[in-house]
Amino acid sequence: MKRMFEVILTTLSLGAFASAIWIVVPAPAPAIWLFAVAASEWSLWIAIVALCCIVSGLFYLILGDGGRASLLSVIFASIAVGISLYPFASMYQIANENGVSLSFSRYFSGVTTSAKVADFTTHSFTTVEGTDLKLDVYLPTEINSNNGASIVVVHGGSWAGGERSDFPQWNVLLAANGYTVFDIDYRLSPQPNYLTATGDVKCALFWVQQNAGQFNIDGDRIAILGRSAGAHLALLAAYSAGDERLPSSCNAKTPSTKVRAVVSLYAPIELLWAYDNPANEMVINGPLTLSNFLGGAPDAEATRNRYILASPTSHVTAITPPTLMIHGGQDQLVRTENLFYLDKKLTTSKVPHQSLLFPYAQHGFDYNKNGWASQVTQKVILEFLRENTETKSASN
Repeated sequence: MKRMFEVILTTLSLGAFASAIWIVVPAPAPAIWLFAVAASEWSLWIAIVALCCIVSGLFYLILGDGGRASLLSVIFASIAVGISLYPFASMYQIANENGVSLSFSRYFSGVTTSAKVADFTTHSFTTVEGTDLKLDVYLPTEINSNNGASIVVVHGGSWAGGERSDFPQWNVLLAANGYTVFDIDYRLSPQPNYLTATGDVKCALFWVQQNAGQFNIDGDRIAILGRSAGAHLALLAAYSAGDERLPSSCNAKTPSTKVRAVVSLYAPIELLWAYDNPANEMVINGPLTLSNFLGGAPDAEATRNRYILASPTSHVTAITPPTLMIHGGQDQLVRTENLFYLDKKLTTSKVPHQSLLFPYAQHGFDYNKNGWASQVTQKVILEFLRENTETKSASN
């Protein structure tokens, strides 16, 4: 019995330690990174297991029946508890600063990632070069002051993968707060697709504006939100609204479509810098991803100019739309410096903006809508959108 107890105790404590360590240690492989995202977002469950190991181990040691295995179990479990509490501890002050009371009941309620088919309808917004591009429309479920405003959502996937409505729980949340949500496609291939993908986003914005009456929205109250590569495209499309070098896919002569505001979650932004300063290359080959997207390494002048043209920072002016940037401090796909570069450029140009850095969070942290960072993100995004999509004359 003693031997069995020590085996179980050791297995659980080492398991808790091995799970928690990836919250702060760079992952050695993509699969481990995915686990790290989950461990970061559900770390208190790890802490509970580790605490049980500590109590059991100490109890056994006090009785005098515990040996070296019990002591080591207590040590590893204690480390696991310390690491597992880091996400909550790092978010507590940030939550207070943003007027958010972190909810344990929400945290332990699990994650909701699906939306019923009835929650949205699908429409085609253009057919270009034989590709039918579509968008999913989530209509408001509540009548409030936000009705009439709309959000265009751009998915991530390293510009070569992903699909629309990959985060449906957030679309449902936005719709429940009075917004009409348009979650869009863009062309993922053939690469390089920096022109086509950006053009497709602009085309979707134009379609939404032109079909405002069909969905009872105000064509002057459109915002755009993106994640990862989609956040890059959202920023680029919004910031380069009148730039003929980045035309809409619908028609090169399509009028520029300006938006009221941009929400960017963990976007690659300064692409030349990102090529030379990749994140965790054991998880993603950043330089190769950028080369595929832009048609080569930035060695020659022509390709170097593409990196500059495709960097949102290159298009910042005094009339750039208000911007909300959110990033995780433990992001292993896109380095946090991207946020700092854009923040500095927006500050210099006196563009209204807000930057949030969540120390513990990984890339894709918002997949868990009930996690600590997501609880803060929800309130901040809704307040930002409400302030910038109010019924008034657009400032830009």
